[in-house]
Amino acid sequence: MFKVFFGGSFDPVHIGHLIVARDVLEQLRAEGIVFLPAFQSPLKEPHIATPQERLEMLFLAIEQEKGFEVSSLEIERQGVSYTVDTAQELFYTIGERPTFLVGADSIMTLHMWKEPHKLTQIAKFVIADRNKKSKDIVDYIKANFPRLKEGEDFFLLSTRNIDVSSTEIRKRISEGKSIRWLVPESVERYIVQKKIYLKAPQQV
Repeated sequence: MFKVFFGGSFDPVHIGHLIVARDVLEQLRAEGIVFLPAFQSPLKEPHIATPQERLEMLFLAIEQEKGFEVSSLEIERQGVSYTVDTAQELFYTIGERPTFLVGADSIMTLHMWKEPHKLTQIAKFVIADRNKKSKDIVDYIKANFPRLKEGEDFFLLSTRNIDVSSTEIRKRISEGKSIRWLVPESVERYIVQKKIYLKAPQQV
């Protein structure tokens, strides 16, 4: 049994994150899904919610979900949250290659990540293929990381395509629109109470 680490900005966490995590948990029969919020994602503008707010929203979102947990590893480390640094830390902590959950679009930019070849040596990947891009993904990996083997170094899983994004949620809040059903009720209450996204500029 192994755990799958799900990194991201989670600004805020929404039902799309939770549903894909549940799909992966069930399909892989994994021990658990560990949500791993970044202190600062490398390819994004500064997040709107603070690291602590994003962490607290995750705890609220998963508090009654069996098999889900949250790690503050990247937030405690601070700085830009590079996956290779996290993978190396987890490798020494758990004594084996950690497994990361990534989307199809993200994995196809892997060559642009920090030290990608080192990363693929010390980590494995579960690729959530929401848009049936399995052939494109395999072709990309063969061309850029030919030593990686499907079923050993990476795993392709077909998951549901939930058309919800954190960007949309932030925009709806700034426009005074409802976010009911897009995030867990506890997260919605927290956002309203803290007024997190009301005056902040929208990030892509």
